[in-house]
Amino acid sequence: MYAAQPLFEANVPKANRKFGYFALPVLVGDGIVAALDLKTDRQEVKLLMQERTEVGQSRKTAGRKELKRVIEEEFGRFERFQLVE
Repeated sequence: MYAAQPLFEANVPKANRKFGYFALPVLVGDGIVAALDLKTDRQEVKLLMQERTEVGQSRKTAGRKELKRVIEEEFGRFERFQLVE
C-alpha cells in the first residue's frame, strides 16, 4: 500500500507544505500515487500544474514513465472538464 497520503494543506504555513496549497490526489487502482497542486489561469484559460509530487511506491517503480504519461493525459482531460464555460 502507499505510505504517504496527501493532506489538504491550504491552512498549513507555506514553509511546512509538502504537496501544495490545494493539492489533489491522483488515484491509480486503489492507491494514491501522486498529488497535483493546480491553479487556474482564467485570463489564459489554462489549468496550471504548479507541482506534481509522486508518493509512496510510485516513486520507486519501473513504470514511472508510463505513470507520468497517464497523469499528463488525464490532466488534459481534467483541464478540459474544469475550464468548460
